[in-house]
Amino acid sequence: MGSEPRKGKVSALILHYTASPLPAALDVLQGHKEAHRVGVHYIVTDEIRPRVIQLVPESKSAFHAGKSGWSNLEGMNQHSIGIEIINLDGNVHPYSAAQTEVLFTLCADIIRRHQINPTEVLGHSDIAVGRKVDPGILFPWAKLASLGVGAWPLRDEVAQYLQAPVKIKPDDVRKLLAAYGYRIEPGEAGLKSAIEAFQRHFRPTKVDGIADHETIATIEALVRRYRPQTLRALKIKP
Repeated sequence: MGSEPRKGKVSALILHYTASPLPAALDVLQGHKEAHRVGVHYIVTDEIRPRVIQLVPESKSAFHAGKSGWSNLEGMNQHSIGIEIINLDGNVHPYSAAQTEVLFTLCADIIRRHQINPTEVLGHSDIAVGRKVDPGILFPWAKLASLGVGAWPLRDEVAQYLQAPVKIKPDDVRKLLAAYGYRIEPGEAGLKSAIEAFQRHFRPTKVDGIADHETIATIEALVRRYRPQTLRALKIKP
């Protein structure tokens, strides 16, 4: 099984899609492939009546995140609980209402027990910028956030920024994304990948890596809600 003893506190919840049906996912995630040591704490199935399968106890660190980072944390396996959702591609195939309901119940319980902050409920694409794209643009982040799982910007604040967008430099966009938690590689390509990761989560209707007005408005509204000190530091009026 792809796991090891946990060395620290759980502070994040990471969501993935399997990119394979249940039998194949179980075969890989149960450690049947020696050359591919991966593991995860939970699987949420895509059956007519979706269910939760636990593979690794939460007391252990599962190998689900790979090379990853968020905020000041490096290597998210040790800091997180991982959930794999059965979906061949969450950028193409929607998640069913029944699957989302089961997932919400599981996430809410994990968040309560580990006191995980909304900003630390993340997708694999958030913590592995430029490397991963799951759980995909069709994942219902907004719905889950409305139920109390994860972060989401306030709609009125996004509209406010759209009406009077603040012109900020690319370096300030980088600072805002980094202050929220994204790990960004140097250069234009690194920034573009981070913007794409942000858009996959918070502006999935158009993922192009361009910091247009809507993307900036969404970043600012999100940071204003959860990291207000950052706006003051950048001298952007909160």
